[in-house]
Amino acid sequence: MKKSTPCPGCQKPITIEHFEDFSSPFTMKCPHCREKLKETQMTPWLLLLAVIIIPLLVYQGITVKSFLSGHFPIVEKLPTMIVFMAFCYPLYALYEAYNAVIIFNKGNLQLKKSN
Repeated sequence: MKKSTPCPGCQKPITIEHFEDFSSPFTMKCPHCREKLKETQMTPWLLLLAVIIIPLLVYQGITVKSFLSGHFPIVEKLPTMIVFMAFCYPLYALYEAYNAVIIFNKGNLQLKKSN
């Protein structure tokens, strides 16, 4: 497993920790030169994976909420998103970390052309 990948602009190393700090694959910036980056090889596959995973995470949040509302009636009045963030966020965090590892190891970084 590689330790870093060079920025296509400044050639300074970008580590897996930098990739985990990006909020999404569409808002990546080099931490050194601040150039906008785009990934062209794995992003379409990750979008397809998101189409599958996001509904599963929503379903899991609804399932957890219905389970908890049977034991704690106050939970029924809470928005599902709050219940999800409280009880299911670790699964979402693992999904995001997996995306970062995939882009880091198999991705193809390029500079994003500004208009």
